[in-house]
Amino acid sequence: MTGEVAPEEPAIGIVLVNWNGWRDTVECLESLLRCGHSAWFVVCVDNGSADGSIEKIEAYCAGTLPVESPLFEYDPGSKPVCFERLAARDAVARAAGGPPVADRSVVVIENDRNLGFAEANNQGTRFALAARCPEFCLFLNNDTVVDPALLAEFVGAAARHPAAGFFGPKTYYYDHDGRRDVINFAGGSLDLVHGQTRHIGQNEVDLGQHDLEREVDWVEGSCLLARSAMLRDIGLLDPAYFAYFEENDLILRGRRAGYTAVYVPTARLWHKVSASSKRSPTKLYYLTRNRLWFVRRYATASERARFFAWFFGFRLWFLLGVYLVRYLSRPSAGALLRGVRDGLGRLPGRPAP
Repeated sequence: MTGEVAPEEPAIGIVLVNWNGWRDTVECLESLLRCGHSAWFVVCVDNGSADGSIEKIEAYCAGTLPVESPLFEYDPGSKPVCFERLAARDAVARAAGGPPVADRSVVVIENDRNLGFAEANNQGTRFALAARCPEFCLFLNNDTVVDPALLAEFVGAAARHPAAGFFGPKTYYYDHDGRRDVINFAGGSLDLVHGQTRHIGQNEVDLGQHDLEREVDWVEGSCLLARSAMLRDIGLLDPAYFAYFEENDLILRGRRAGYTAVYVPTARLWHKVSASSKRSPTKLYYLTRNRLWFVRRYATASERARFFAWFFGFRLWFLLGVYLVRYLSRPSAGALLRGVRDGLGRLPGRPAP
């Protein structure tokens, strides 16, 4: 049975976004219930799902929907899980006027449409901050499975790095040709000259070569622990991005306010990379537009000049050739050009703290 409070541990408000992905979400929830650190609660924002996701999540919490996973065995003894379902219009009043959210509980906020990844995360974060005032907020993709020590390792790293505002794990592929020890992310580096973020260690078998805890340029948004006090200082994710580059924008805002980002190799999880958004013209549009916005916001004048020379002198034409000649995809080419057009338009204002 869940729902008791452990006040001696720092509380973590965990924000998940679900969009027609209840199978992933309940597997993620089951992995969280295995964590030794117990002072956490989940705010799951459902972005207008049409697959009965909320009912499935509720059934899981009641203990009537077992979970299958290659990474752990289902534990019926951890059920029922305290569950609360809220319409989006009622969430603000519940957070402000209701009792504190209990440990190891799940609150689902139901949207009637897809607000985008960034704004849905903000919606869940605002609820978490108002309903419990946790010391940390964890942005966690629903298509992940966490190691039982993940939360405790994050809390330990936060104590060791009091100036840091962001913490990220060592991320493995959920399934890399049958292997579970292939790294997807071991910290990130940033290249504003090309508008690119790089996953350190990507596609490497983990042999301990990335086991040093260290400061990095950025940590990935699939699992991003942030200090709540910092979020109140710098603001939340920029909803204008809708999806992609929103966590990079948040981290650079934080770094410019004096908060560092730390890679924590002992905090581990497995990610079904791009489970909710396969390659599509829509994804290409947002990646293109948001990359241009990101560079225009944060690059120096010299970096911007070099980026535009590279992008318009080579990259754009190369991509157009790939989509028109290799893939024969006029929709993708059109999405790319629309992304360039909108990325060069007026920059949206930055979120207020």
